[in-house]
Amino acid sequence: MILLFQQFRDLSIVELYSKEKLVIACDSSAGIGQKEYDQIIIEPEVSASFCLRVPLMELFCFGAVPICVTDLIGNEYNPTGKRMLEGIKNELKKAGLDDLPLNGSTEDNMTTKMSSIGVTVIGSILRENIFPHINNNAVLLQLGEPFVGREVEQKEDLIFSYHLVKSLKKEVGILDMVPVGSKGIRHEAETMAKLNKMTIHFNQYKDLEKSAGPATVILIAVEKKHEYKITNKYTGLKKIGEFRI
Repeated sequence: MILLFQQFRDLSIVELYSKEKLVIACDSSAGIGQKEYDQIIIEPEVSASFCLRVPLMELFCFGAVPICVTDLIGNEYNPTGKRMLEGIKNELKKAGLDDLPLNGSTEDNMTTKMSSIGVTVIGSILRENIFPHINNNAVLLQLGEPFVGREVEQKEDLIFSYHLVKSLKKEVGILDMVPVGSKGIRHEAETMAKLNKMTIHFNQYKDLEKSAGPATVILIAVEKKHEYKITNKYTGLKKIGEFRI
């Protein structure tokens, strides 16, 4: 039985009659593939894998454990849907989730000329106080660079791994982690600040509005006293701002 439903950023949180909560994340992708009207020509496996990456990153950053995946493919099963499913399975393997239940649907009644896929991932979390809190002694760090469209494929080797994100989540001093997508760094950083009744003051202004596509950037709020330790341990991080009341 459901006790309470909450919306937090891009996540839906369902509280059950237990200590467990369900956390739901989703993403969609269209016009990216190998069909006639696609705007970016790329293998369907790649398009699907990056579509899955977004909700997985949202759950990992929040601290939830993925428990199942649903894919809604707006194309025929063979060959497009079959290839997309291969991409999803490969991405699950990268995330260490090989055995996760996977279910979905394809469009086999209509002929489609543009690639389309939606992915929903449901996770669970057990903590009582699940919502992050940022204080006045916090700094904002950036992991990754904003890539979108063709850049994602061209610079795939520069995109951080799931292992790195899960490792960061465990570090003492990290207050909040948020993946950045199409709305850009500034929007996500200002949302982080607003939810904590604070403001964000940037010390760099490069690519703040640029889309980060399939979560190629993660913003990390860190207590100032732990900043040096974390940035020295994880050399790919850079400080881009501070939170203030």
